[in-house]
Amino acid sequence: MSRAVLALFAKAPVPGEVKTRLCPPLRPEQAAALYEAMLRDVLERPAPGPTIERALWFTPAGAREWFAAAAPAYPLYVQQGSTLAERMRALFQKHAAEGYRRIVLRGTDSPTLPDATLASAFAALERVPLVLCPDRDGGYNLIGLREPADALFELELSTASVLDETLERAAALGLAAECLPAHHDVDTFEDLARLEPDERTPRTARWLAELRGSMTP
Repeated sequence: MSRAVLALFAKAPVPGEVKTRLCPPLRPEQAAALYEAMLRDVLERPAPGPTIERALWFTPAGAREWFAAAAPAYPLYVQQGSTLAERMRALFQKHAAEGYRRIVLRGTDSPTLPDATLASAFAALERVPLVLCPDRDGGYNLIGLREPADALFELELSTASVLDETLERAAALGLAAECLPAHHDVDTFEDLARLEPDERTPRTARWLAELRGSMTP
């Protein structure tokens, strides 16, 4: 079976720099605390298979010490590029150059993404060169590739049509794609209201238990 890596994108949980679309009604400090809870829950999840390696791509570069303490089991990489598209291209190029042939990238905004979905992503890459997990606002919260496909990212990301545009671009490039069951990110207050943490996300659950009652949209 081909060498595989699960890569995470993460930001340092600095107030005013993360989850800004939740402010208001949240204060920047609350949004940062929520993001840190979700991030730490994701970091503590095991790899979705015994042969799957992990990698953490972080930003900003000056946060290396924080991430080294928060994620001691992860090889650390600084995100490269000024845009999300550039950073994603760099990630796939780097891991492909390291010899990985199944590369799955997930964000840290979807802490309740099922473990089965991650396992399915790697299984799908044995059949097709591209796998995506849609979110509920027209984007995706997971993308997997067998090898770099820079042209997939030559479009505006983080829009309500990015999933459809990515699939159209893949078809034009001759890349067969498989979509997994949709899940959702936490980007807006409406997303937060739908979030249902479970035993895999204890920090997120505690944050919601403490503060959800006092939040109003």
